[in-house]
Amino acid sequence: MTVRRIPAALAAAALALAAGCGGAADGGDPSSAPTTSVPAPPAPVTGAVASPDVVLDASTVARAEGEVAVYDEPGGSEPASVLPPTTEFGSPRALLVVADHGDWLQVSLPVRPNGATGWVRRDGLELRTIDEAIVVDTAARTLTLLDAGEPVLTTPVAVGTPDNPTPTGAYFVVDKLDTGDPSGPYGRFAFGLSAHSDTLTEFAGGDGQVGIHGTDDPSSIGHAVSHGCIRVPADVAQRLSDTVNLGTPVVVS
Repeated sequence: MTVRRIPAALAAAALALAAGCGGAADGGDPSSAPTTSVPAPPAPVTGAVASPDVVLDASTVARAEGEVAVYDEPGGSEPASVLPPTTEFGSPRALLVVADHGDWLQVSLPVRPNGATGWVRRDGLELRTIDEAIVVDTAARTLTLLDAGEPVLTTPVAVGTPDNPTPTGAYFVVDKLDTGDPSGPYGRFAFGLSAHSDTLTEFAGGDGQVGIHGTDDPSSIGHAVSHGCIRVPADVAQRLSDTVNLGTPVVVS
C-alpha cells in the first residue's frame, strides 16, 4: 500500500493532524496551543451510528475516484452531503462498508459525530476486501494489529490524558502519511483516523481529528499524555505503514 508523501507545504498541517497530536511531550506547550473545547455541531449525515462490534477478520472498503454523494437513507433522491474524492492530505477517498444492501452501501463516515454513517450508491465505487484491523485498549494502553482476526503484533502505546481522552468507538484509517521527518514529534509515519476528539474541536488549525503516529519521545509510550492521539514506537509505525490499508477498521475501547 502506497504511503502518501506529503509536500513540505503540507508538513505543518500534517503535524496538526489531530487534537490528540499535541502536548508538552510533542514539543509544544498545550497551554498555549489554540484549542476550542465547545462541542462541535453534529454532522449533517447521521443516518446511524456504527457499532463497535465490527467484523475484525475481513472488511469491505469502498474506494472512489470522484466525489461521493452521501444520503440519509438508501434510495434517497437528494444527498445530505458530498465528500470530495481525496482527503485534506490528498489520500484517495476510502470508506469502510458496514452494510451491503445491493445497489446501496451503508458506510462509516469520517465526520462528526463519531460513529456517523450514511448511504452511498454502489455505482462508481471500487470495493476491496482487507484482512487487517487495529484494536486499541486505552486502559491497558496497548495497540494490537490483527490479520484475518489473528493478532500479529501487540505494542504499548501512549493515549490521551483524562482531560482530553482518546475517543472510544469504531473508526477506520483515512490517511497514511509519510512526514519525511523520522526525528520529528510525529515520527516518520502518521495515520489519520475517522475519529475526532470529544473535548477539542480545534487544535493548531485542525478540526480535532485523531490519529496514530510515532513520536520523538519514546519515554511517553505507555502513558496518558496526548490530546487524544495514539502514539506508537517508531518500529511499530513502520510496520503499520507496511501493512495497513486505507479503510482499515480501528476499534478503540
